Amino acid sequence: MVDLVYGRGITDLAREMPFYISIFKKIIAYRLFKSKQPMYGSVDVNNICNLHCTHCYWWLNRKEGEDLTAEDWRKIIKEKINKNHLFVVTLVGGEPTMRPDVIQTFCEEMPHRVCVVTNATFPLKRFENLYFYWVSMDGTEKIHDMIRGKGSYAKTRQNILDYVAGPDRRGKPAWKDIWITMTINSQNYMTVEDLTEEWRGKVNKIGFQFHTPFAKGDPLFMPFGEKRSEVVDKIIALKKKYPDFVINSPKQISLMKGNWGGIGTTPVDCPSWAIMSFDHMGRIKMPCCIGSADPKAQKPLCEECGLGCYSILVAQGIVGN
Repeated sequence: MVDLVYGRGITDLAREMPFYISIFKKIIAYRLFKSKQPMYGSVDVNNICNLHCTHCYWWLNRKEGEDLTAEDWRKIIKEKINKNHLFVVTLVGGEPTMRPDVIQTFCEEMPHRVCVVTNATFPLKRFENLYFYWVSMDGTEKIHDMIRGKGSYAKTRQNILDYVAGPDRRGKPAWKDIWITMTINSQNYMTVEDLTEEWRGKVNKIGFQFHTPFAKGDPLFMPFGEKRSEVVDKIIALKKKYPDFVINSPKQISLMKGNWGGIGTTPVDCPSWAIMSFDHMGRIKMPCCIGSADPKAQKPLCEECGLGCYSILVAQGIVGN
């Protein structure tokens, strides 16, 4: 089957045409009338994680609390997500693979429109209607383990290899289900090229974004300047070298050389409205997908944002104002 759009073939595109029409209408409404309707979704599946990564925003605002049941999420999908005609929903956490029942529910209600962001330290289940896995990797083994804990890289690597060695899914080889995402920070920026070379030919795609701080002086933040710009230029060079593997467009990743998101903790150019973000209790997060439903919680610094999901939209001319 020929892959036309991010791993989707002709049959997939035909089946999903109503959703393409819906998002096309939203984009047209925005361009003509500045109508701001959510296009995508982000869901915190749970409020627990088996790792404690040094760069992770989630631990900053975490509070103990019960997670929703799979049926609770089914209701939210029907009443909020589907009614807003969200095209694709990304499941995050915590660690979403610790709640396979919730992932299964989303796959049932939104077939082929569900992505799962995971550290992949647990075996990856073969959900029939999953779109793909986003596997978080933070550089080559030594650096990754420094950030995520000793032995985590080996577990993730083995679980990826075990998955891709499995049978085809929907007529496609299993390796097409695995995309890698790297969040670049002051500790791992030097491994961008090595990580790309290591996984090229083993998985489908690799994408890059930058660490977003929640406070000034965060040692993991890569300051705007020559070194950061050099990293961006390396990614652009990798895109030219491996256009079908690196997903970042030159325009999108070039935004990361400077402030493209907002002022202080307030989105300005960032189209935070375009992604409807839910926390683990089904509440709307503000100001964006790494924010919180609690108005008193710490907020990300929009003026130092490195998120890829929103910058992709900005690169396409979809902005905050």
